Formats: sequence, C-alpha cells, structure tokens
Amino acid sequence: MSFGRTAAGRRSWVAFVLLSATFFMLLVDFSIVSIALPSIETELHLTASQGQWIVSTYAIFLAGFLMLTGRCADLYGRYRFFVAGLAIFTVASFLGGLARDGTFLIAMRAVQGLGAAIVNPAALAIVLSMFPPGPQRSRAIALWGTIGSAGIAAGMLFGGVLVQYFGWRSVLFVNVPFAIAIGALVPFFVARDHGLDERPKLDVGGSIFLTGALITFVYTIESIPSRGFLSVPTLAGLLVTVALLAMLARAERRADVPILSPRLFRYPDLLSGAAVVMLQPMSYAGVLLFASMYAQRVSGYSPLAAGLAFLPSSLIVSFVASPLTMPIARAIGVRAMGIVASAVMILGEAILLFMQPSTSYWAAIFPATCIGGFGGMLAYQSGMIAGLGHVDDADEGSASAALSFALQLGIGFGVAFGAAAEELRANLLLRAGNLSSVALAAGLHAAFWVSAIFGVATLAAVFALRNAAKAEIPLRHYLPFGKLHHRAAVTQP
Repeated sequence: MSFGRTAAGRRSWVAFVLLSATFFMLLVDFSIVSIALPSIETELHLTASQGQWIVSTYAIFLAGFLMLTGRCADLYGRYRFFVAGLAIFTVASFLGGLARDGTFLIAMRAVQGLGAAIVNPAALAIVLSMFPPGPQRSRAIALWGTIGSAGIAAGMLFGGVLVQYFGWRSVLFVNVPFAIAIGALVPFFVARDHGLDERPKLDVGGSIFLTGALITFVYTIESIPSRGFLSVPTLAGLLVTVALLAMLARAERRADVPILSPRLFRYPDLLSGAAVVMLQPMSYAGVLLFASMYAQRVSGYSPLAAGLAFLPSSLIVSFVASPLTMPIARAIGVRAMGIVASAVMILGEAILLFMQPSTSYWAAIFPATCIGGFGGMLAYQSGMIAGLGHVDDADEGSASAALSFALQLGIGFGVAFGAAAEELRANLLLRAGNLSSVALAAGLHAAFWVSAIFGVATLAAVFALRNAAKAEIPLRHYLPFGKLHHRAAVTQP
C-alpha cells in the first residue's frame, strides 16, 4: 500500500496516524473499563447499581453533548475542538485513576465522556477533509475501520493484562502518556482550520436539559432496588425527568439551531432505525458487562483470564461480522438481515441463562458471546443502514449524530436496567437467608434475562423497518468511528 510519495502526502498520513491513534484510545477505553469494573467495585466498595454509573455516566455525557459538540467543531474549528477534547479526556483519565471513592471516579467518567464527545466528531471530520474523494480517501477509510476494530479487541486483552498486574487504576492512567504523545505531535502535522463565518446561536440549554433528564432517569432506575418501585423518591425522580424533558422540548422549539433538526423526522426509517440502534446495545452491552462480572466474581476468573475469554468474540465482531455486513445486506436485504441477526443474538444470549458457576468456558461464555456478538453486530448495522438510507447529504451529519446518540443511550440504559435487576434479585435472596455467592449468581442471571428481553425488543423494532429495502446499499459505505458513524459516498464499480 502506497502512503503518498510527496512530502504533503506523507504529512497527511502522519496526521492520519495521530488521529486514528486517538480513535483507537477512545475505543479501547470502553472495553478496558468493562474488564476492570469488578475490581473497581470491590476496591471502592460499590454495589452493582452504583458501579454501573462508571459505564453509563460516560455513555450519557457522550450522548448528551455529541450533537452539540459536533456542530461546534464545524462552526469554530475542528482542530481547536480536537485539541480541547483530547486535553479534557486526558486530565479526566489521570484524575479518575487517583480516585479514592466511587463518587469522584464517576464524576471523572462524566468529564471523560464530555471530552470524548468533543474529540470524536472533530477527529473524523479532520480525517475526511484531509483526503480528496478517490483512492486515498478509500484507503484511509479502510484503515480507519480496521484500527477501530483492533481497538475493540485490544481493550479486552489490555484490560485483562493491566488489571491483573497493575491494578484497575492502570486502565485510566494508560490513557495519559498515550494522549500526551498525540497532543505533542498534532501541532506539527495536523493543519489548523478556522471554522465557518456564520455564528448561529447554539442550543446549549437543550444539551444540558437532555443530559440532565438522562442522568435523573438512570439514577431513578438504579435506586429502585433500595427504594422500591412506588416509593416517593422513585416517583419524584420520574417527575423530575418528565419536567426536564418538557424543558428540553421548549428549548428546542425556541432554538435557532436545535440539537435535533425537525427535518430529520420526515425521513423514512430514521426513527425505527434509531430504535434498533438503541435497543441492540441495551441488550448486548449488558451481556458483555455482566458476563465479565460473572466470570470474575462467580466463576473465579482472574482479570487476565476474563480478558482472554472475551477476546474471541471481539475478534469475530470486528473482523468477521463487520466486514460481512454489506455482502449479507445486499444478498438478502437489510430488514431480513436484521430479523435473522436479532434472532441469532437472542440465541447467543439465551445460553447465558443456563450458565452455572461450574459451567466450562467452552459451554457458556465462548458460544454465548461469539454467537450473540456476531448477530448483534449485524442487527445493529441493519438499524444504521436503514436509518441513514434515505437521508439527504445536507442532513447526514445530524442524522449520524442522532443515531450515535441512540447508541450511547442504549449502552447507558442497558447497563442501568441490568444492574438494577441484578441488585433487586440479589437483595431478595439475601433477605431470604441465601449465601452471598448464591445471591450474586442469581442477580447476574436476572441481568441476563433483562438483556434477553431487550434482544426481543430489538427484533420487534427491526420489523418496523418498512423502507429498508430501498436503502442505497451499493452506493454507500458506512464508516464506523467508535460510537459515531458517518456515511461516505463511494463510486459504484
């Protein structure tokens, strides 16, 4: 593969390496924290519903500010926002590694999510602007997707190694030298831009109300095991959530540039595609997290063994399911692919319902994660393809951000509901006099049931894709950017 023969071409590829290294770091961060979570909960004395905030807070803040920060990067300069987001993410990673209690760590995860929301769209926009349409851009897109796939798999392996030999704090500290090196080199290779001349009034209030509503809702869900379904705090939390959503709707009506353009609602399959994109991670993100916890806290796996246990499924998702998405979609259609894939995902998840502490890895975790992960990736991609299949070029950025928001929302909600079910079931068994080990195993099984239920909901949402057959599959390539996806036109052979 030629990387450019001129000095300018070589400079562009160095810049690409730096930007893709950031992308790799952000993808590693999610999977690496999943492996470290049992150790974090043990050392900081967190319950399941408290520990889930370490994952869901990051997802919520990334989702809540993603659409606003993407627009800001276009208006005020992508380079400026990339550097700012990288700095915020780095500082939050360092401080999070110093955390002595769960509250401070969760706060730093929120700041990390904000930093990721700033750096994510800026980095991808810079990459696409560096390479003109043609072979060079196609080469960059292919490499970008490969790097992203490698990041997901590497997080599982690195997480196990780091936690096993250096403790859970190392999974946060490892970001710091990596990000500092990128930040030191970026000024020499990445060109500065100055944004656009227009300066519309941005909907900052809408993003704040949206994030506040999400946090309040998740907090209400995670408090149900200790407070009850119909307790005053639970009902008050739901009322506050509704009030914040009402304030969001009011802010959106008055905003010059709302975070969610009303034009998006006229596109066929965008809303149903977003439902699929949200429900699939609500189902499968919980499987990964709670299966990792079962392996370490019930079956006695070391962190390294747990990381290795989930590595095969990560490789299958990244290097088998993802590349097969477009060939399968073209062969049988997007909707049919989503239906079959959702059923396969549910089948894989169902295996975990029969797992016992003594069940071998090859009989439970390996088939469940490999089968469930393969089907889950294809189901997720069916929602992405259908949701973006009819969107005009002018609205692609907003539509992609909306679907990315749905994905992050699904991760946060799936972990929150699973953790609440786990703690509720475990508490019932503990009050009945069962051993803590028995209660923990039963609680994690309850979380697996929640994932399976959301899997069935994903299948139902796929049936709502009515216009997916008309999606322009042969003319489009979907470029994954971790939690953000953009559609890039390619020339039909």
